[in-house]
Amino acid sequence: MGNKSETVEVAENNHEEREENRLESVEQEVLVEDKQEVVVVKKAKPLSRNEEAKALIKNSEALISEVDSEVRETKVIVAQNVANFELMKATISNSTLRESSSLLEQVNFEHLKDEVEEPFEVSLGTGYQNINVPSIRSGRFTGLLLALIGMLVTAVAWILLASAKTASYIQFDKIPDQTQIQNIFLWIGGGMTGGAGDPMFGMATVGVSAFVVGLVIYKMRVSMKENKNFKVANKIFEESNSYVVNQQESKTEMEYVNEHIQECTPLIEGYKILLDEQNAKLKRVIFIEGTLEENSDYHSSSKEIMKNSDRLMRRVEHLISVPVTNGGRLNETSTYALIEAKALYESFLSKIYA
Repeated sequence: MGNKSETVEVAENNHEEREENRLESVEQEVLVEDKQEVVVVKKAKPLSRNEEAKALIKNSEALISEVDSEVRETKVIVAQNVANFELMKATISNSTLRESSSLLEQVNFEHLKDEVEEPFEVSLGTGYQNINVPSIRSGRFTGLLLALIGMLVTAVAWILLASAKTASYIQFDKIPDQTQIQNIFLWIGGGMTGGAGDPMFGMATVGVSAFVVGLVIYKMRVSMKENKNFKVANKIFEESNSYVVNQQESKTEMEYVNEHIQECTPLIEGYKILLDEQNAKLKRVIFIEGTLEENSDYHSSSKEIMKNSDRLMRRVEHLISVPVTNGGRLNETSTYALIEAKALYESFLSKIYA
């Protein structure tokens, strides 16, 4: 019994060892297969001149389209903010400022409006340049036509030369006879060198030389067209890049104008509120003190109200009358007018909340 159990244990151990060896061999095979994997890297084929030209034209079209789209979007936003500015400007001019002028006139206070030399403008002067982006043609069709003409001319030249040398003059209004044809191709096929000549070799000579001439013409035409396409594509690409730079500069200027307008609009609204309050004070002065013949006859506090109204009016009138743009760019004078208007506005607010 002891020997039998030992035999069974030995058999089981051998079986386990065989399984382990089999698994190890499988793993080794997998590793070997992994190591033997071959990575094939395809080398990119270099682009031809025509393909490079097409790529340049495509890039040019993409650049122009992208920058024009960005400029259009910016222009729409700026135009809306300009419209809001113009509305606020019209509102304060036609109501508050008009009433302020009338009230100051009633109390004999002289309000002098600053004269602006240049007419008011908000111009978004960015235009769209019409860059003609041509299509790229390979020149193969015209090359083929020229090649056929060259082949025909070569063949006719051979025949005319041979007919002259063999005195077998061909009349093109008549079909040449067999003897003339034979003599022509005999001369071409070796007779011109003093040999016996072979008509079949003569025909082959005419055919091969015509083919070579046609092939040279075709290759030259295609090569010339490719070079021309490449030069044109480079020129268009340079023009499109210059156009993009100009459009981006114009877009930046529009963004400056937009920021300026967005600051001006609420500030004008703030001035309207302050002047409406000043108008209410002037009405109170007129109601209490009446319309006196001399402005100097009014109470000192009343005259201070008049001076404050005048200061506010002059500052906001200057802000809304100075041209915002000059030649499509943000006007520096308008920038200074905004700074001055903000300073006075904040000064009045500080007194209110002091």
